[in-house]
Amino acid sequence: VFGGGPFVSELQLAAAGKRLVDALETMGVLAKSADRLAVEKLARYFIRTFKDIQIGKSASNIKSTLGADLQALTEQQVFRFPSTFTFIFRAFASIDGIGKGLDPEYDLTKFAQPFINELTESDSYSSDFEKWADRLGAATGLRQTDIEVALTQPKKVAYLEETLRAIEQGSLKIRVRSLENEQALARLQLSSAVTNKLLVGSLLLNIGLSGGRLLPACVWYAGAMLFGFQSAAGSLKIQLFDKKAAKYESKDFN
Repeated sequence: VFGGGPFVSELQLAAAGKRLVDALETMGVLAKSADRLAVEKLARYFIRTFKDIQIGKSASNIKSTLGADLQALTEQQVFRFPSTFTFIFRAFASIDGIGKGLDPEYDLTKFAQPFINELTESDSYSSDFEKWADRLGAATGLRQTDIEVALTQPKKVAYLEETLRAIEQGSLKIRVRSLENEQALARLQLSSAVTNKLLVGSLLLNIGLSGGRLLPACVWYAGAMLFGFQSAAGSLKIQLFDKKAAKYESKDFN
């Protein structure tokens, strides 16, 4: 996934992102019910950042790149790391902390880059000649995968034609997920719940003040107080919701 040179096309990046998501599902780190499109977008971001660091480019702001998708994945809690991962992360964090304590310009990723390249390339090629032949085939378009793509191209074109005809006939409908609308609806539900509880609480308070004869006034006051506390708790939930959403909004206007 992270192997090869720093220059990667969008097609290669998309394929690497899918392989990374498949690997996370196989390891049990990613939940089966996770939104694969959002996770693949996150995977492409990390792979692109890794490649940019190889050529000396700075990483882009993750909030401005995929803030809404990152918030949705965080709320759904789709990543479930095993307990052993905690010790691994603690080891890397300790090494990085000691290094930066001794040298402020210490970067663990740069020092680990040669070893990562060696590990990723050793799994793909058994010899230098095989590595050279694969790169020559990639440059000339004579690899086995390239030949298979050329032979299966008519089937893919026919599949695209069938898909387009199904869309035109209405038998296939495209569903688009809008994370911004989902967040707006969630906030609207919280606001409507607070409004309803305030209305019920004010109604009970008015009945108690008007001297309702069915029940003692203290009962109406107690009900009004209960709904008042619930509306206050709902208002606190709205504030927490807005505060959490603000964490994933980019403040960079450049």
